Amino acid sequence: MDTYRSDEEQIEALKSWWNDNGKAVIAAIVIGISGSLGWQWWQARAIEQANLASELYQELMEVSQQEVQTDRTRASIDELAATLATEFTGSGYTHLAALLQVKHWVNQGRVDEALASLQAIEQSVAKDPNLYALTKLRRARLQASMGQVDAALTALESLRGTEFAQAAAIAELDIYLSQEKYQEAERALDRALVLAPQDIDQRELEAKRQFIESRVASTDATAESPL
Repeated sequence: MDTYRSDEEQIEALKSWWNDNGKAVIAAIVIGISGSLGWQWWQARAIEQANLASELYQELMEVSQQEVQTDRTRASIDELAATLATEFTGSGYTHLAALLQVKHWVNQGRVDEALASLQAIEQSVAKDPNLYALTKLRRARLQASMGQVDAALTALESLRGTEFAQAAAIAELDIYLSQEKYQEAERALDRALVLAPQDIDQRELEAKRQFIESRVASTDATAESPL
């Protein structure tokens, strides 16, 4: 038996194969072309959406930076943030817009809404270490200002060892100062200085250290004075 088929045999074999498989090949080619066109359309659509989201966020930034905040500008901030949240979910600007909105809510005294929003953001960005830590830091500061000190300190302690450890230590320092817990404040200050002294406003922290030392000395003197 010959190793190679004759031309006629090869043609007949090709015809038989085509009858059995031709439709599938055509379908695969069509799907491949459609898939390529679909991918190109998806890429173009993604770029367009990203550009629109960027423009909206830029507009939000400009409105939020106005020195005088009126009812109209506050409504614009809420509207732009809501649009980014509903129409551009996952764009990367959604959470940034929400954090900016929270800042304005705090300034307006809408602290309960601000806290609820921060907690929701914190849950949704759990897989983004930096944004998660930033949101938790802001949530802790807000909770401390609302009197929820234990929850705030617990959140800040969980940030030790992260990129925001220094900021968390400074936040702890401020909380302890507000509670007149000067020894704890001094320890938080020491942590902040050790973590990244080059990134800290040394003059402000030095002023806080002097204040802490003066208060500790005053407390010690009072404790040692005879009745």
